[in-house]
Amino acid sequence: MSFLLLIMGASALAWLVRRLAGGRPGLRWAMRWGMGLGFVFTGVDHFVNAQLRYVPMIPDLLAAQALFWVYLTGVAELAGGLALLLPQRLLDRVGLPRLHQLAGLGLAALLVCVVVANVHVAQQGQQVHGLPFGAWYYWVRPLLQPVFVLWALYCSGVWAGFAREAVPADGR
Repeated sequence: MSFLLLIMGASALAWLVRRLAGGRPGLRWAMRWGMGLGFVFTGVDHFVNAQLRYVPMIPDLLAAQALFWVYLTGVAELAGGLALLLPQRLLDRVGLPRLHQLAGLGLAALLVCVVVANVHVAQQGQQVHGLPFGAWYYWVRPLLQPVFVLWALYCSGVWAGFAREAVPADGR
């Protein structure tokens, strides 16, 4: 839920800044910026709080390599988040026109994989450092993963979703 609030807030802020700058922000563009900023934030957090927050979330089966998995997912979150933030014009110019879509697919796959850690935290009745919510929160988190997967697919242009017509991922 905290990630949902983060990406919603970042999306609203991106939309507002673009609007105030005289641009025409589209929903997909704002959502892409929100998700990109959210993943950059959490990706950096994987390195800042690896031992304190993320290593305890790793299931026992992967515990021997817990730090490796935390760093790997942190790198994946940073790469995906940064890829979503790159302007489409720049991507076209350097010959990477589908990078937003690839980032969306990669982040969706990552979100499917990390649900294992979220379920593990809920089953173990653990608290995650920095997320001082009740036990209910840790049971709700895995249920939000489909929302995040759909968000990643929609904002990156992979899935048109509820849009009436397909709009490029940059909102143009």
